[in-house]
Amino acid sequence: MKINLHNVKYSRGLSLVELMVAMTVSAILMLGISEIFSINSRSYKVQDESARMQESGRFAFNTLMQDIRRAGYFGGSAAVDEITGSEGIATPARDCISTDTTWGRMVERSFYGLNDNNTHNDADGLLVNYTSCIPTGTATGNYLRGDILVTRYTKSALIDPIPSDNRLYIRTSLFAGRLFTGNNAVNASSQNSVDEKPNAVRELAAHAYYVGPSGRNCRFNDASNNAIPIPALHREVLDAAGRPVREEVASGIENIQFQYGIDNDGDLTVNHYYNADELSNNDTTTPNWTQVVTVRLWVLVRADCPTNGFTNTKTYSMGDITYDPNPDDGFKRQLYSTVVAVRN
Repeated sequence: MKINLHNVKYSRGLSLVELMVAMTVSAILMLGISEIFSINSRSYKVQDESARMQESGRFAFNTLMQDIRRAGYFGGSAAVDEITGSEGIATPARDCISTDTTWGRMVERSFYGLNDNNTHNDADGLLVNYTSCIPTGTATGNYLRGDILVTRYTKSALIDPIPSDNRLYIRTSLFAGRLFTGNNAVNASSQNSVDEKPNAVRELAAHAYYVGPSGRNCRFNDASNNAIPIPALHREVLDAAGRPVREEVASGIENIQFQYGIDNDGDLTVNHYYNADELSNNDTTTPNWTQVVTVRLWVLVRADCPTNGFTNTKTYSMGDITYDPNPDDGFKRQLYSTVVAVRN
């Protein structure tokens, strides 16, 4: 092969100036790509945070609404105060007893609330103190802030056959009810008359909703290197032995508030809304819990972590309080509210 010496002689690489120009252009392109990536990453984090806030808020909101609607449903029994059985109903008392089944069996108080505290001294001596169920302090799940809502009802699923356990069940017909544990299902005291139809068995549910620490922290610390706790909606539920235990419902719930619509003239419409501490446990005194026909509900959800540079100057009107967080705390929040009819 013949080599063209003329081409070899005049061929050359990039000059220093050309190399510097190429490097400068490449650097500018890399900076642009990095900035686009950074913007997309921040946008994804904002959207993901917003989606998680909405998911937690809506789940907590829907859970509370469903429980309010179910409260007081005990199958076909028309006279709850006449329920008997191997266990029988427990008279609403001042203390929430966590060592036995007493708290769950207080079915006469199927719907109840406490106003911005876990203790409320009431002269009626009814279910007004949750300190043994929701102890104060800093441990995971303890009461933190907001109202407390209690609901009791039977679950919708029919139990057949009845398991041999210590869960609480209610057997109901149209005019009678028997409350018992699974282990005592065959006892005569747990049976309704054979001619009382329908004769159905359902599991008893008892819940006490409140806001407390989740036991988890934000993925980074604050400016003073302190952990940033994440709040959550909790509830007391009945365990396999019929005793109240704590479970987390939804993360990021910062406050819940309730007001109760009272029908005091029997026309099934609301005459006035009251806070929990304004209602009497005495059914012959107005206003009282048996007159509640609707519930106003507020749920405030908060992001797990603050956003750098974000300022929130909003205040949140929730029932009888105006929740006014620090505008410079950097947390994004969403408020959900509605009115729920009490069906039972």
